[in-house]
Amino acid sequence: MNKEEKRRQMFSMVEQWQQSGMSQIAFARSNNIKLFTLRYWINKIRQQQEESSAFIQLNEPTGTSIILRYPNGVELLLPVHTSASRIKGLVNL
Repeated sequence: MNKEEKRRQMFSMVEQWQQSGMSQIAFARSNNIKLFTLRYWINKIRQQQEESSAFIQLNEPTGTSIILRYPNGVELLLPVHTSASRIKGLVNL
């Protein structure tokens, strides 16, 4: 089995676990897989989902600063040339 086949198999296994309603421990036991392996793939899928939904479109700023407004009302005023990676880090706080 190559890496891609293994990845597809484990992604399917995680989907089965999610639909089963079982705890991770019970599911791992009933499917004869190590709990660590199941948790590894659950985390891998979550990371992949976060990365795919973490796209932030930045338009060319026209002013002299960028304002980030958080849901709690806090505002950050950043220089217009703040890197996209820095802004992404601040958005994901």
